[in-house]
Amino acid sequence: MTEEEYLIYERDSITRHEYYNGRIYAMTGGTESHNLIAANTLATLHSQLRQRPRRVYQSDIRVKIDQTGLNTYPDVLVICDQPQFTDTTRDTVTNPMVIIEVLSPSTERYDCGMKFQHYRTIKTLQDYLLLAQNKQYIEHYSRREDGE
Repeated sequence: MTEEEYLIYERDSITRHEYYNGRIYAMTGGTESHNLIAANTLATLHSQLRQRPRRVYQSDIRVKIDQTGLNTYPDVLVICDQPQFTDTTRDTVTNPMVIIEVLSPSTERYDCGMKFQHYRTIKTLQDYLLLAQNKQYIEHYSRREDGE
């Protein structure tokens, strides 16, 4: 499947899918706890960043990682200044500054491993946060000044 075919399919789909390397992968639904953590994080960031040139988005905005070709839906993302959309549909961005994922048992290994490897290639990404939903635990990765 091409990326263009994926986008046509995805925009008509009830469920969300990731796209990578010609394949689509169904995303699992979130639990109540997952949704509350993501919503509270979004609300807190929105109120804290309101006076700055930042935009906070929930998981309805897709991120395309140009360097690897992954199309995915982070739980929460922050963009500095103006979002860079891939087309006029304005549902896919390429320039997140902060990405936040709420961990679940079914996605934890992926979010901490392969997905993080994809995210690390985004030049605008400065911070990646992983929030546990079953215990009080946060992992925070921040890009150093040398770009690593």
